[in-house]
Amino acid sequence: LGLIKIKEELATRGIKAEDLKEDFVDVANIFNETKCKVIRKAIDKNQKALAVKLPGFAGLLGRELMPNFRLGTELSDRAKFWGRVGGIFHTDEMPNYGITIEEVEALSKAVNAGEDDAVVFVADTAENVFDALKAVVERAQEAVTHIPAETRTAKDDGTTRYMRPRPGAARMYPETDIPAQPITEELVKKIQSNLPEPADKKLMRLIKQYSLNEKLGKQLVDSEYNNLFEITVKESAVAASIVSAFLTETLKALKREGIQLDNVSYDQIKSIFKAVSSGELAKEALADVFSWLSKNEGKTVQNAVDALGLKMFTEADLTPVIDRVILANKASVDKLGKNAFGMLMGATMKEVRGKANPELVGKLLKELLK
Repeated sequence: LGLIKIKEELATRGIKAEDLKEDFVDVANIFNETKCKVIRKAIDKNQKALAVKLPGFAGLLGRELMPNFRLGTELSDRAKFWGRVGGIFHTDEMPNYGITIEEVEALSKAVNAGEDDAVVFVADTAENVFDALKAVVERAQEAVTHIPAETRTAKDDGTTRYMRPRPGAARMYPETDIPAQPITEELVKKIQSNLPEPADKKLMRLIKQYSLNEKLGKQLVDSEYNNLFEITVKESAVAASIVSAFLTETLKALKREGIQLDNVSYDQIKSIFKAVSSGELAKEALADVFSWLSKNEGKTVQNAVDALGLKMFTEADLTPVIDRVILANKASVDKLGKNAFGMLMGATMKEVRGKANPELVGKLLKELLK
């Protein structure tokens, strides 16, 4: 009955099936600074965010068809089935989920939507997003013309939801619910050119290229951060063993401690290692900074360094410290000369409590001991 009422409402609004078109618009740039975790994760992975306008559907996607089940849910179920996505976002439920009113307004402007229109968008891989929105448009067209014949799942509360298309007279195995896909030479070449690197070959390459041990190599191959590892090593110049150990063993340990890993974006992780590379952060503080960023979403690595008191000593800061250490150990320096280096190195690092680059400390000590 709810679907019949929506069909009648759309007819009153003068909406026709041909008004609903597969005009998909890339809206990823609108969400570059979004606080929505689902979209943020997709953007950080360089996935697609596409939107489509549904003319005349404003207010209808949020209309309840059954208890706790709306037209937007109906569209979402189609998108999940055909597009293999986690769900959809639509303007009848926004602002919400970390999406701001400014982002909603920018979204409507991007697809040229008016007050009477609804906007649906999805964030996922390019293929999944396209298939999902195509299914959304098709279901919206059906809402205008008829109640679709389909197979639905019965739920414990007495409601139903979309399961799959209704099998026709021509149904036969193999499974005909799966859309037909012609196997063309072009399709085969496309698949071959986009095949992921086989796990065994990737393992051998990582071990050889980055001088990793087999244990770290295997952990990286199995990790969702394996691509981020190579990008981070290239951009930050931090030792591959340090990056790999952090992205595998350290993050697993933090997760066991209850730290929400998804709260820290790939860009933030890269910024942490760039801070290590530039000498602004000690590698021993990696876990502390990551944990702080997870608990303080939207903040920067510099914010974490300041809040945790992790500011590194500069050369100007270190020189008077080393002078004091040498003076305090003058008798040993006079007796041992350059051989006092190890003792002075340890005393200096203890004085600065690890907030200094050991290489810089060693360089300055050698110069002052000459």
